[in-house]
Formats: sequence, structure tokens, C-alpha cells
Amino acid sequence: MKILENEELRNYTTIKIGGRAEKMYFPQSPKEFSDLLENYGKEESLYIISGGSNLLINDLKVFKKVISLKEMNCEISQIKDGKFYIGASVPLQKLINFINDKSYGGIEYLYSLPALVGGAVAMNAGRGKIHKLSISDYIEELHVYDFEEKKNKILNKSECDFSYRHSVCKEKKIFVIGVIFNFEKMEKIESDKRKKTRMELVRRLQDNSGYNFGSVFRQNNKYLMQIIKFIGLGNSKGVHFSKKTSNWIINNGNGSFKEAYNLIEKIKKIHKFLGFNAITEVILWK
Repeated sequence: MKILENEELRNYTTIKIGGRAEKMYFPQSPKEFSDLLENYGKEESLYIISGGSNLLINDLKVFKKVISLKEMNCEISQIKDGKFYIGASVPLQKLINFINDKSYGGIEYLYSLPALVGGAVAMNAGRGKIHKLSISDYIEELHVYDFEEKKNKILNKSECDFSYRHSVCKEKKIFVIGVIFNFEKMEKIESDKRKKTRMELVRRLQDNSGYNFGSVFRQNNKYLMQIIKFIGLGNSKGVHFSKKTSNWIINNGNGSFKEAYNLIEKIKKIHKFLGFNAITEVILWK
């Protein structure tokens, strides 16, 4: 197992904000990951980073232990027909390209997401609420480690409590190790077309002028967020809401945890004052 000391956590998040890890662990197999968690005391704070695309870390804090899942399980294989086993550490783009080369598909709308499979499954990544599309549409079962029970388990889809931007992994300390998917048959020309369409949409609508999480809130009032986009709340030299993409925070490179956190809390308060609800998709390490 690779272990780094005094590691800068900002380098492991897409928003590029974060403190420091006294020790950062990189398990390089599911067994190393399980062994590491089995030796974790239940009283210890548990900090685990997958792809880091929806994570805001306190940049003034030193974290004693942090685990990265980047190298934990990179297995990717076809079992039969459209059935695949995919390790939690496989990047989404690699998964999509792999199944497309085998003439299967279905999740090309996730091609632009800078996430690992484990994190995408845990948050049940999808295209958007109105589209009613999510990665769980193709999941048969999850291979996980249950921290409370200190053991590996296999969960059938019915046990995973999938809903919009939600799974059982967000409620309990259950961590994805691998996933059994069953994808639909798709000609390569069609999957290539869908990926191209997705990337064209991203270039047209998404603000990549600075570091970002992607969507900040999984539940919000879209009309209120449009007003916030028009206003562009925040510090234009640090952290601010995008004027191009609704529900996005941009870090120009000099932003801080405090700036981003205060912006998020401000939007939540505005929603509450007007009788609406705002629930974050971003996970906070305070």
C-alpha cells in the first residue's frame, strides 16, 4: 500500500480547495482497502476520496488520515453479453469507452463527468431530474465494504435504495468496491454519436473557465438559481457562482473553503427565506 505524508488535498478535488493530510493511504487492492478499514477505530473520523468531483475540504484543517480510492480496484471485465464487472476505481470515461467498444452502452451522458465509478454509483450520478436517467438504471448488484459491520457484502439493486442523486452509500458507511452492470446493446456508431453530442453540449453550456464541482445543489428552485446566475454572487477573483451555468460555483484559483462554504450557506438561507428547500450535492469536510 502506498502511503504519502503531509499531502495537499486540494490536488485531489476538482474545485482545487483543501487542507492537508498527515497521512494519505492509497490501497491498491480491495483486500488492502478492507484491511485498512478493519483496523480503523469506530471513534476515528473517516475521510475517503474517490474522484473528488463533489468535495469541498476545509483548507485550514489538517486531517490525520485520508484514504484515496484512486488505485483500489481498477478491474474492468465483460462477464457475458451486456454484463460487466467494473471496479470502483475505474474512471467513468474508461468504463464508457470499454463497453462501447464491445457494442454496449446507455450512460454516454456521463462521459463528461470527472468521476470514478465508485463515487458515481454512491451518488447515483445522472443526467438531471427531468430526464429521469441515472447510472443505477444499469446496475444489478454492488460489491461493497460495510464499515459498521466490518465486512464485505454483496447488495442486490433492491437493497441499494437508489433514487435521484441518492443511494444507501450516502446514508450509511458503505463503500463501493465493484459493480455488476448490465448494459444495453448499442452500435458503436450510435455510442460515438452520443458521446460527441454530450461533449458539444458541455462546451456550449458548462462554465469551465475555472475549477468547479459541477452541480452544487441536488435540490433547489431552478428559477431562483437562474436569478443567482444572472447576479453572479461571490468574489470574481476567488469563488463565485457562474454567470454561464446555473447551480455551478467557480474557483478562479485563489478561492478558499470559507468563501465557497459561505456562498453555499447564503443560497440555502435565501431558499429558506422564500419558502424553498436547497439540498447540497457537494459533500463538506469541515
